Amino acid sequence: MRRLPIGRGARIVAWLGTVAFLAAGCSSPESTVPTYETKTFTSTTVDGHSHTVTLSRSDIQALPEAGLTVTTSSVNNHTHTLSLTKAQCGSVNNSIQVVVETSTANNHSHSFSIANWWW
Repeated sequence: MRRLPIGRGARIVAWLGTVAFLAAGCSSPESTVPTYETKTFTSTTVDGHSHTVTLSRSDIQALPEAGLTVTTSSVNNHTHTLSLTKAQCGSVNNSIQVVVETSTANNHSHSFSIANWWW
């Protein structure tokens, strides 16, 4: 059987095809570039439990005149309300951490430390 020489161009095309194939195998459809649009914060622990709250960067950056009010996760069959004033949203926008107390439920409240996460 006689071998035919492969031209330089054909070798480059074959090499590029191999690289493309290997690169495609290394990527994951689940991998994404983080957008930092939201962040979940965890409260202080009181009575043996804590709560979480997820905040949106765009909500805080909007500096809502009435502030921002969200409901915490439900733990032990109750939630709390977390309210940030317009001034507190402004502080977070300026990379100043704020500590905010939740509403009272089941005779207790929690604190959240909210800090800028997108810078």
